[in-house]
Amino acid sequence: MLLTKVRCAGAGLLVCALVSNPATGASLSCSEMEEFLAKAEIKDTRGTSKGITLPSRARMELGSVSHEALIQTIDESKSSFQSQRGTELNFRDSWKFNVAGYEIAKMLELNMVPPYIERKARGKTGSFSWWINDAMMELDRTKQKIEPPDQDSWNKQMWVVRVFHQLIHDTDPNLTNILITKDWQIWMIDFTRAFRWMKNLPNAKNLVRCDRKVLANLRKLKKEDLDPKLTRWLNKPEIEGVIARAQKIVEYFDKEIAAKGEAEVLFDLPRANQPCGTGI
Repeated sequence: MLLTKVRCAGAGLLVCALVSNPATGASLSCSEMEEFLAKAEIKDTRGTSKGITLPSRARMELGSVSHEALIQTIDESKSSFQSQRGTELNFRDSWKFNVAGYEIAKMLELNMVPPYIERKARGKTGSFSWWINDAMMELDRTKQKIEPPDQDSWNKQMWVVRVFHQLIHDTDPNLTNILITKDWQIWMIDFTRAFRWMKNLPNAKNLVRCDRKVLANLRKLKKEDLDPKLTRWLNKPEIEGVIARAQKIVEYFDKEIAAKGEAEVLFDLPRANQPCGTGI
């Protein structure tokens, strides 16, 4: 993260918050990161080397604070779409799913999805996400055969990744969309091909174990709670799909707990005090 110390006199709340705690280097709250993405001036943009949706990378400034964002403006719908996975009906590829994914991750207190907001810039509306510096893609980790220093912690994070992908029905959960920071924290990005209408889990066999708080929050997901928060980005069948899959995930783990015992199924991941995580 690139941050510059400034005086608080006359500066915005975000800038003052950053300066007041320089020792942490950037422990921004979720709302502060969202505010930066919404208000910062776009200084320059360039393409990225990864991504079939042609995202761009932007350098942004708010006051004397500088950071980068990933911008995606793809928004396509097709009655049918042919891919390596076969033919998909009611295909949709949209930046809106990025914002919806982030909002759901906050509800689950997932701590594994960076902030995404909706923003219009230079004539196009899209998703702006907080760029994660000094991160390695899971694709590169596997190619280079780099082993995590703490296999137990790594496994638990990956089990939660699998739960989230089942919940949002991501049809493109490739290894370039999993980022790993130097402290071996996993971050999930790019959900433009998620939120399908299907109410069944895409692959229940991917469910192994679950974080205790995530499971508790999955139990709380109700249509009346999701509608006011997500209807800007998801339609009715997409929201109903989330609710149905959440129930199936809960049912699956309840059966696992009954058969194996809670200690063999649930665990507690370390958490920041922010629902989107901090330190990125």
